[in-house]
Amino acid sequence: MPRTRGRVAIAAAVIALAGPLLAVPATAATPSYRHDDGRVVSAYFADWDVYGRGYNVKDIPADKLNVIQYAFAAPTFDKATGAVGCSVLDPWADYQRPIDAATSVDGVADVAGQPLFGNFNQLLKLKKAHPGLKVEISIGGWTKSTWFADVAATAQRRQDFVKSCVDTFINGDIPGLAPGAAKGVFDGIDIDWEYPTQLAGGNVDYGPADRHNATLLMQELRRQLGPDHLLTAALPATATAGQYWELPAAIQPMSWVNVMTYDYNVPGGNIAGPDTLFTRDSRDPNAKDPTWNTVGTVVYYLAKGVPANKIVVGVPFYGNEYLRAGTLYAKSDNSGQDPNSLAWDTKPQPTYHDLVDTANIVGANGYTRNWDAQAGEPWLFNPAGAHNLCGAFNADGTCATPYTATVPTVIAYSDPKSIGERTALIKAAGLRGAMAWEISQDSNDHALISALSPLLH
Repeated sequence: MPRTRGRVAIAAAVIALAGPLLAVPATAATPSYRHDDGRVVSAYFADWDVYGRGYNVKDIPADKLNVIQYAFAAPTFDKATGAVGCSVLDPWADYQRPIDAATSVDGVADVAGQPLFGNFNQLLKLKKAHPGLKVEISIGGWTKSTWFADVAATAQRRQDFVKSCVDTFINGDIPGLAPGAAKGVFDGIDIDWEYPTQLAGGNVDYGPADRHNATLLMQELRRQLGPDHLLTAALPATATAGQYWELPAAIQPMSWVNVMTYDYNVPGGNIAGPDTLFTRDSRDPNAKDPTWNTVGTVVYYLAKGVPANKIVVGVPFYGNEYLRAGTLYAKSDNSGQDPNSLAWDTKPQPTYHDLVDTANIVGANGYTRNWDAQAGEPWLFNPAGAHNLCGAFNADGTCATPYTATVPTVIAYSDPKSIGERTALIKAAGLRGAMAWEISQDSNDHALISALSPLLH
């Protein structure tokens, strides 16, 4: 048996054993709402995709997935009045931007006076062309979870916040548009609270009470959404999930949970480690943590009583770039990188599209492709990688002193082979499906989402 198939089989066997031995009784996990128990292949689509890569709703390969999570909306909170809300973040991209015929899903240009424009109207067209497709509005994210602790803090705030989300996105009552203009765009709500009880990307008024309040928020969402709308949330990998969220209570009202089994290692560290690991790698600084890999995280969720058919495995469509590193797991020094740059050789997390379409460096142009047999992930190495870097930044984030450097470079990333391991595992272990961040980061030929699409067949 080839090594990859053997690793998947062993991992699936571990999960299969862990489920019956560790999970709560099935009656305790039975959902109190109706939902489709079929497999899920979901991917985020970000409103800013139309600016950066120029990736539009038309470009989404809707025949290879069945759920789109639209990123992002955000909770709002007025400290002076206590008012809470649920707001769009980019009205222009979301529902104001006229779409020409070349960019439109159905080849028909927008016309003046129509009730809805932008991505929202294009999503309606995409759903019409693909009747089984569902779309969720994702609320929060790393930088827009700011007010979750406040909106979830009391029963009244939770009710008001959820009502605002349902009115705006499910009923389609976008402020400034005709009532119901956006109705039918969204089939449910995805909560990306990163993270209850933690400062994370800039949360305000966070504290220990968040952990239980998050459960109450999910229950209120289910109550107001009713049984027929999707309700999901993005929860972190590793055992930190149980520190932030009440497991399995918080997941009980959900249709499924999207587990972010990536960012185990990040470029901000000083070790050139894989962003995601399929199985344990003894060389990883955190290898003593059994949940520090995808399989270990899945086993942890099962041990906490989360049913296998509610677990959706996250996969990244981007990699980590490490400078001044001689090999995988070597020390690195990423000084000079610019996280706001769109250039693959400058930013710390190049996309798969960057690597294969823009730069053509997967096994070419000085970059050798390698395979980490323990973690089950590919990585690239160039002993003399050329980079455009920044010595100092202006106050507005632009580069004040650009410079070039040629340094040993490691890029750890995901490819169809490593993602195929997840697909095989999900099938073998009876998991619900897979989630990708995010669809515009895939290659022009949709290689990564294609590696997940067999889950739907």
